[in-house]
Amino acid sequence: MFSPRPGPPQEGCTVSLFSIGRIKTKVIFTLGFFLAVFQLLAPIYLTGLLDIQFRAIHVAFGLSIGFLYFPFRSRGEDEPPEEGISLFDLLLITVLLAANLNAFLKALDIYMGTTGATNFDLVLGGALVLLVLEAARRSVGPAIPLMVVLLLGYIFAGESFPGMWKLKGIGLDFVLGSLYYSPLGIYGSVTGMSATFISMFIIFGSLLSATGGGKTFIDIALAITGKYTGGPAKAAVVSSALFGSISGSSVANVMVTGSYTIPLMKRLGYRPEFAAAVEAIASSGGGITPPIMSISAFMMAEFLGISYFRIIGYALLPCLLYYTGVFSGVHFRTVRMGIDKLPPEEIPKWRDILTLERIAGLLVPTGVLLYLIAVGQPLQLAGFYACVSALAVFLLVGIMKRKIRETMKLILSALSEGGRDVAQIVPILVSVSMLVNLIGLTGIAPKISGVILQVGGTNLYFSLLIATVVPFLLGTSLPVVPTYVLSVSILVPPLLKLGIDPVAAHLFFIYWAILGGVTPPTCTAAVAAAGIAKANWVRTGFFAMRLGAVAFILPYFFALNPALVGRASWMSILGHGTTGFIGAISIAYGMFSHRECLLNPLRCAAFIVGGLLLLFPGTAPSLTGLAVVGTAFVIDRKILSGRTGTRQEHHRKRSGEEAPK
Repeated sequence: MFSPRPGPPQEGCTVSLFSIGRIKTKVIFTLGFFLAVFQLLAPIYLTGLLDIQFRAIHVAFGLSIGFLYFPFRSRGEDEPPEEGISLFDLLLITVLLAANLNAFLKALDIYMGTTGATNFDLVLGGALVLLVLEAARRSVGPAIPLMVVLLLGYIFAGESFPGMWKLKGIGLDFVLGSLYYSPLGIYGSVTGMSATFISMFIIFGSLLSATGGGKTFIDIALAITGKYTGGPAKAAVVSSALFGSISGSSVANVMVTGSYTIPLMKRLGYRPEFAAAVEAIASSGGGITPPIMSISAFMMAEFLGISYFRIIGYALLPCLLYYTGVFSGVHFRTVRMGIDKLPPEEIPKWRDILTLERIAGLLVPTGVLLYLIAVGQPLQLAGFYACVSALAVFLLVGIMKRKIRETMKLILSALSEGGRDVAQIVPILVSVSMLVNLIGLTGIAPKISGVILQVGGTNLYFSLLIATVVPFLLGTSLPVVPTYVLSVSILVPPLLKLGIDPVAAHLFFIYWAILGGVTPPTCTAAVAAAGIAKANWVRTGFFAMRLGAVAFILPYFFALNPALVGRASWMSILGHGTTGFIGAISIAYGMFSHRECLLNPLRCAAFIVGGLLLLFPGTAPSLTGLAVVGTAFVIDRKILSGRTGTRQEHHRKRSGEEAPK
């Protein structure tokens, strides 16, 4: 064991036999800070670098932190963290730096292809491929590395496949050259997005979170909903939507807002599974909540070549329908359970919320970002000035409160956290960049497209159902971004050939990627929420799916009806938005209301079927849906009034009163 100073390890940490010192936390903090500074300044001021050179620095920086941040094996809950830097990790980092330095120095040759890759280059390339896969395994598990291995296996064994799946032999040298010694693999377009605007907006989200945005959003939500029935659960929905719009991560959203709202819901009488499910499904929707949304939305704007400001407009109506379904489900379930509103003394006062310190750090940077995007500035530049404005607000508030030292510590911590958040996603996106390249090498995308077109034929509904399988399976084991990118790479072309609107097609896969966070067996958002609530995570996941019933069917309807994503005339958008709003409430009512009568199953089914018809495109389904829902509503009111009259008569008999004539 090597240690800078003698003495036993500190309590709460261990030092392995093959590690150096107890300095890992400090090293990660420092590297995170410098990575954040680099990602903020380099895209704006180091414009002389070639794209591959800039991406090589990004990959080297991000993966180095990743190897330190994520241990070789997961440690149990009862095991203390290891503070030593493993010699094995140092070896991996050394090879990583050498491979990226080689690519940096030979960037021009990689672009020009004058000499081609040498054996030394290919050895470094093979090592870097393995390092990227190992970093991805540590950060998100074996799913992405397994997909890369399967594609590589298909490349080398493709000659033995039958029919259209037969693949002519591709040599190892060509594969390694394509992955490493080209601008298409490790240093491809997805890595380019990661190195520029994605990193910028991750850091921006960290800066906003550092202002205490999570607690501010919770207080705003409680001030709005606390005085109504089921206030805490509704506050969880509102606060998760608000905070999720800047965090872009459902799990981070759960941990920030759920740590407050879930105990509050449990205290007022909600079952732990229901409280956790509310937080999980509400937090998952943050990734499609304007104005910030998530990384996937920025990538969507890049893929489609349209303004992010327009993406916000297209996503607004689906987002409103998503949260209408969730909010309505929470309300009807709360009414059924008889849970009251929040006590007045626990409802935050607006004068305590709307202070300069709490609001300026959220509104000013967000306003700067949206203004710059609206006037047509590139995402990268808009993100840079939004981050600068957030830092400026930090300093101004610190000067006004005469807390300069505390403010500087907060800024350093926020930047370091932003750098660490970037480092966590780098191995994922670099692996996805490799996957996209391998998909191109194998030609598997047009083959799958052909299968969808052949099986689905002219039946658009069946084709959409088939197209759901890939993002659904990927979303249960991968984060949103790789699920979205891989789905788009493989499945968008056949949907476009079937006449699906491009914006609707991309949002279709973003929604399914997000919903994987509440879908068992993995359901990461549900697991995180269940951990806070001390609930069964499987029941939490299925309860979240039930609360999100509208969210799970909504992608099909906006794929069929572009008006639901704002791709139609204003009259059509308004009409279909109104019927969709009524439909979402009707489905939630059918799912969560209850009447003690024999007709209850038929009554619930009528509301659900009517709600579904209201979401369909066309006048005839909408009118039919309105008729069904209206009839079910009249019957429901008669059942309710009959029960009320029976209770009143029973009360009068018990009290000896004579019934009125």
